[in-house]
Amino acid sequence: MLGWVMGGAIMLAALVFCFRIMRRGMSTLDDDRRKFLTKIQDGEHKLREERKQVPAVEHLTLMRAAVEDLLRLEDAPPGYRVESAGRAILLHTPRGAWRLELAMREASLKTRRRVLHGRPRWFLSGMGQQEEHGDAASLMASLHAHLQTAETLPAEPPHLARRMGASRATPAARAAGVRPRGHA
Repeated sequence: MLGWVMGGAIMLAALVFCFRIMRRGMSTLDDDRRKFLTKIQDGEHKLREERKQVPAVEHLTLMRAAVEDLLRLEDAPPGYRVESAGRAILLHTPRGAWRLELAMREASLKTRRRVLHGRPRWFLSGMGQQEEHGDAASLMASLHAHLQTAETLPAEPPHLARRMGASRATPAARAAGVRPRGHA
């Protein structure tokens, strides 16, 4: 009799457990994907909305820090200097100056006590070049490429060249005998 009572208790617990699972709903993998995809899209939308609230001063501060980091990663080459001038950042190099300028509208709503920020656009000019960029990443990539092609910044160091492969190794690295991994 005790065995029947324990078996009944186990069956009752299993039924309660199954009932809870069914009530919560077992979802398929596609349902879970849809649920998590909507969460990701909501997060991206929230991020886009938060980016709209970044004032021009913060954009300029971040860009100046990025330019200074670029120079710091190149071991602070001599003759380079970063300077802020209003809504522009000037990068003085031994060959001339580069100007990174921010164009962004800001309007104040007095009734709501809020400031609306427009889309930031960046202008890069210097050394006979004039470019427009929609984001800071493309601006920094372009500036870095211009600085390397003008041979004002050294090419990638030999210890990084071996990671890039023989086709991307610098002439200095090839002359030093640095070879990519996997080559004898």
